[in-house]
Amino acid sequence: MRWRAVVDQETGEVIKALVADSSIDRFLCKEREYRINDQVRCEIKQARNVKFHRLVHALGRMVAEQVDKFQGLDAHTTIKKLQLDAGVCCSFEAFDIPDLGRVMRQVPESIAFDYMTEERFKEFWRGICQHLIEKYWPGLTEEAIEQMVGLMPGEREQ
Repeated sequence: MRWRAVVDQETGEVIKALVADSSIDRFLCKEREYRINDQVRCEIKQARNVKFHRLVHALGRMVAEQVDKFQGLDAHTTIKKLQLDAGVCCSFEAFDIPDLGRVMRQVPESIAFDYMTEERFKEFWRGICQHLIEKYWPGLTEEAIEQMVGLMPGEREQ
Protein backbone atom coordinates (compact mmCIF):
# COMPACT_ATOMS: atom_id res chain seq x y z
CA MET A 1 0.00 0.00 0.00
CA ARG A 2 1.06 3.60 -0.47
CA TRP A 3 -0.16 6.78 1.26
CA ARG A 4 -1.90 9.05 -1.27
CA ALA A 5 -3.81 12.29 -1.05
CA VAL A 6 -7.34 11.56 -2.26
CA VAL A 7 -10.65 13.40 -2.29
CA ASP A 8 -13.27 11.86 0.01
CA GLN A 9 -16.36 11.54 -2.20
CA GLU A 10 -18.70 12.03 0.77
CA THR A 11 -17.14 15.23 2.14
CA GLY A 12 -15.05 16.63 -0.73
CA GLU A 13 -12.15 16.86 1.73
CA VAL A 14 -8.62 15.92 0.69
CA ILE A 15 -7.50 13.11 3.00
CA LYS A 16 -4.58 10.73 3.32
CA ALA A 17 -5.55 7.18 2.30
CA LEU A 18 -3.77 3.89 1.74
CA VAL A 19 -4.15 2.65 -1.83
CA ALA A 20 -2.85 -0.43 -3.66
CA ASP A 21 0.64 0.45 -4.86
CA SER A 22 0.89 -1.60 -8.06
CA SER A 23 -1.07 -3.71 -10.50
CA ILE A 24 -0.26 -6.89 -8.57
CA ASP A 25 -1.43 -5.25 -5.33
CA ARG A 26 -4.68 -4.20 -7.02
CA PHE A 27 -5.04 -7.75 -8.38
CA LEU A 28 -4.53 -9.22 -4.88
CA CYS A 29 -7.15 -6.86 -3.40
CA LYS A 30 -9.60 -7.82 -6.14
CA GLU A 31 -8.78 -11.52 -5.74
CA ARG A 32 -9.51 -11.25 -2.01
CA GLU A 33 -12.78 -9.47 -2.85
CA TYR A 34 -12.17 -6.28 -0.85
CA ARG A 35 -14.92 -3.76 -1.56
CA ILE A 36 -15.38 -0.02 -1.04
CA ASN A 37 -16.43 0.63 2.59
CA ASP A 38 -15.26 -2.80 3.79
CA GLN A 39 -13.99 -2.40 7.32
CA VAL A 40 -10.64 -4.11 7.95
CA ARG A 41 -8.13 -4.21 10.79
CA CYS A 42 -4.51 -3.81 9.94
CA GLU A 43 -1.19 -3.02 11.50
CA ILE A 44 0.82 -0.52 9.49
CA LYS A 45 4.54 -1.18 9.15
CA GLN A 46 7.23 0.19 6.89
CA ALA A 47 7.75 -2.19 3.96
CA ARG A 48 11.01 -4.01 3.30
CA ASN A 49 11.75 -5.11 -0.27
CA VAL A 50 8.30 -4.66 -1.81
CA LYS A 51 9.48 -5.43 -5.34
CA PHE A 52 10.69 -8.90 -4.29
CA HIS A 53 7.49 -9.59 -2.33
CA ARG A 54 5.40 -8.68 -5.40
CA LEU A 55 7.60 -10.91 -7.55
CA VAL A 56 6.75 -13.91 -5.36
CA HIS A 57 3.00 -13.27 -5.63
CA ALA A 58 3.32 -12.77 -9.39
CA LEU A 59 5.12 -16.13 -9.50
CA GLY A 60 2.18 -17.69 -7.66
CA ARG A 61 -0.19 -16.26 -10.23
CA MET A 62 1.96 -17.49 -13.12
CA VAL A 63 2.25 -21.01 -11.65
CA ALA A 64 -1.52 -21.16 -11.07
CA GLU A 65 -2.05 -20.26 -14.74
CA GLN A 66 0.58 -22.61 -16.20
CA VAL A 67 0.83 -25.71 -13.97
CA ASP A 68 -2.22 -28.01 -13.99
CA LYS A 69 -1.80 -29.03 -10.33
CA PHE A 70 -2.34 -25.40 -9.24
CA GLN A 71 -5.07 -24.29 -11.66
CA GLY A 72 -8.01 -22.65 -9.93
CA LEU A 73 -5.92 -21.57 -6.93
CA ASP A 74 -5.25 -17.93 -6.10
CA ALA A 75 -1.67 -16.61 -6.04
CA HIS A 76 -1.30 -16.78 -2.27
CA THR A 77 -2.62 -20.35 -1.97
CA THR A 78 -0.35 -21.42 -4.83
CA ILE A 79 2.70 -19.96 -3.08
CA LYS A 80 1.80 -21.66 0.23
CA LYS A 81 1.29 -24.99 -1.54
CA LEU A 82 4.62 -24.63 -3.36
CA GLN A 83 6.31 -23.71 -0.09
CA LEU A 84 4.92 -26.82 1.60
CA ASP A 85 5.69 -29.10 -1.37
CA ALA A 86 9.27 -27.78 -1.49
CA GLY A 87 9.64 -27.92 2.30
CA VAL A 88 11.27 -24.50 2.19
CA CYS A 89 10.97 -22.18 5.20
CA CYS A 90 8.65 -24.58 7.01
CA SER A 91 8.50 -25.65 10.64
CA PHE A 92 7.17 -28.82 12.23
CA GLU A 93 4.36 -29.21 14.75
CA ALA A 94 3.85 -32.33 16.83
CA PHE A 95 0.42 -33.62 17.83
CA ASP A 96 -0.42 -36.43 20.21
CA ILE A 97 -3.40 -38.32 18.83
CA PRO A 98 -5.04 -40.97 21.00
CA ASP A 99 -4.51 -44.51 19.69
CA LEU A 100 -2.11 -43.23 17.00
CA GLY A 101 0.63 -41.58 19.01
CA ARG A 102 2.69 -38.57 18.04
CA VAL A 103 2.11 -37.17 14.56
CA MET A 104 4.31 -34.52 12.92
CA ARG A 105 2.97 -31.93 10.53
CA GLN A 106 4.93 -29.53 8.36
CA VAL A 107 3.68 -25.92 8.44
CA PRO A 108 4.80 -23.21 5.99
CA GLU A 109 6.16 -20.07 7.69
CA SER A 110 4.52 -16.74 6.99
CA ILE A 111 6.33 -14.67 4.37
CA ALA A 112 4.77 -11.45 5.70
CA PHE A 113 7.18 -8.58 6.20
CA ASP A 114 6.94 -8.68 9.97
CA TYR A 115 7.56 -12.44 10.22
CA MET A 116 10.36 -13.17 7.78
CA THR A 117 13.72 -11.43 7.45
CA GLU A 118 15.01 -10.34 4.07
CA GLU A 119 17.68 -13.09 4.11
CA ARG A 120 15.11 -15.76 4.96
CA PHE A 121 12.85 -14.39 2.22
CA LYS A 122 15.68 -14.81 -0.31
CA GLU A 123 16.16 -18.40 0.92
CA PHE A 124 12.43 -18.92 0.41
CA TRP A 125 12.61 -17.57 -3.18
CA ARG A 126 15.60 -19.78 -4.06
CA GLY A 127 13.88 -22.85 -2.58
CA ILE A 128 10.62 -22.26 -4.46
CA CYS A 129 12.47 -21.71 -7.74
CA GLN A 130 14.60 -24.84 -7.22
CA HIS A 131 11.45 -26.88 -6.54
CA LEU A 132 9.77 -25.54 -9.69
CA ILE A 133 12.89 -26.35 -11.73
CA GLU A 134 13.17 -29.89 -10.37
CA LYS A 135 9.47 -30.77 -10.56
CA TYR A 136 7.83 -28.70 -13.31
CA TRP A 137 10.28 -26.65 -15.37
CA PRO A 138 13.48 -28.66 -15.94
CA GLY A 139 16.07 -26.75 -17.89
CA LEU A 140 15.11 -23.36 -16.46
CA THR A 141 17.22 -21.40 -14.01
CA GLU A 142 16.22 -19.16 -11.10
CA GLU A 143 17.15 -16.17 -13.27
CA ALA A 144 14.96 -17.43 -16.14
CA ILE A 145 11.99 -17.82 -13.78
CA GLU A 146 12.54 -14.31 -12.44
CA GLN A 147 12.63 -12.96 -16.02
CA MET A 148 9.44 -14.85 -16.94
CA VAL A 149 7.62 -13.40 -13.93
CA GLY A 150 8.98 -9.92 -14.70
CA LEU A 151 7.59 -10.12 -18.22
CA MET A 152 4.03 -10.92 -17.11
CA PRO A 153 1.62 -8.19 -18.26
CA GLY A 154 0.88 -5.66 -15.55
CA GLU A 155 3.64 -6.80 -13.19
CA ARG A 156 6.17 -4.09 -13.98
CA GLU A 157 6.47 -1.05 -11.72
CA GLN A 158 4.12 1.78 -12.66
